[in-house]
Amino acid sequence: MLAVQLCPNDHPPFLDVCMGHARALALCGYRVRTIFFASTGRAASTGRAASTGRADSQSLDTRESGESTEVVAAENVADVLAERPDLLVTHRYRAYRAGIRLARRLGIVEHVAVAHEFGFFARARRRWRRRLLGDGGCRFAGVSDAVAEDLARCRVAAPLVLPNPLAADRLRGNLRSRTGARAELGLSANDFVIGVVGRLHPKKDPGRALRAFGRFRQAHPRARLVFVGDGELRPDLERAAGAGVTFAGFRADGRELLTAFDVLLACATEREAFGLALLEALAADVPVICADRPGPRFVLGDCATYFDGDDELLRALQSAAEGRLDGDRLARPARIERLFSVEALADRYRSALATPVGVHGLC
Repeated sequence: MLAVQLCPNDHPPFLDVCMGHARALALCGYRVRTIFFASTGRAASTGRAASTGRADSQSLDTRESGESTEVVAAENVADVLAERPDLLVTHRYRAYRAGIRLARRLGIVEHVAVAHEFGFFARARRRWRRRLLGDGGCRFAGVSDAVAEDLARCRVAAPLVLPNPLAADRLRGNLRSRTGARAELGLSANDFVIGVVGRLHPKKDPGRALRAFGRFRQAHPRARLVFVGDGELRPDLERAAGAGVTFAGFRADGRELLTAFDVLLACATEREAFGLALLEALAADVPVICADRPGPRFVLGDCATYFDGDDELLRALQSAAEGRLDGDRLARPARIERLFSVEALADRYRSALATPVGVHGLC
């Protein structure tokens, strides 16, 4: 059996997410072909190009289970498929729209569209298009319970939950030592280090982390705040940053450096649908302080310390500095294995694909 998955790009974290889905589908007995859409100039004139550098960095992982990755212009996907897939998995809205056309053209019966953000059908034009053209019996899935509920509010019948998977043992095996990770980030052994990992984007509210750190550092001069990630808010944050703040930028080895942190801080907004960095922190056994939002809570469960207001955030940071954070650290490995492992995702696929396609309500 052949499964093809489509994704608009292989930018972080989507390469790793797609590779996790590919490994899960391989456990279900599928040969898996993952296609990322080429941006302008990346595809060859034939519409097909070799894998990107990021995909190449994962080539050993993909070959282990007979998976393949490639970059293809979105309009040429059907032309490069020599056989009709038994299953089509599409990630994000752009791939879903291309998948609808591909399924109709090739007669693909099983199509699962994965929503990685809230608002998959928030735009009126998207709802109108689905109402007019239908979705061909496509099954929809959210990466968290909250995203699945968001889909249901748009009259998607019985949306699935297909969380982003994590190969936790592989991550743990690649972690740097605490000393090595701190040296890489220019931190000393005696610093109390707060890490913020992810895009510097409004939905993650990194400005709140910066403001809270400014207050916290008044009583903790050895405290350091390290942003690992890049994004549109970086210039404003750099202008506002005071002493003790480091901007490490995007790091391909960011997950390997989690051991540098005494605590990971996530000031997520309601728009945060999941939080892969939070899952990686659980696997690396790094304590987490997180804004109490549905998407992150789906990932963290009882394994983190939550806050609402800024005063609660400061108290949580103080508790972290004193080594007395809430959060069930002993439950972390079992939670990851039960909900977010590749094997757990494979079980969710088996359950979903064993159920006949139902009639989906239209927006």
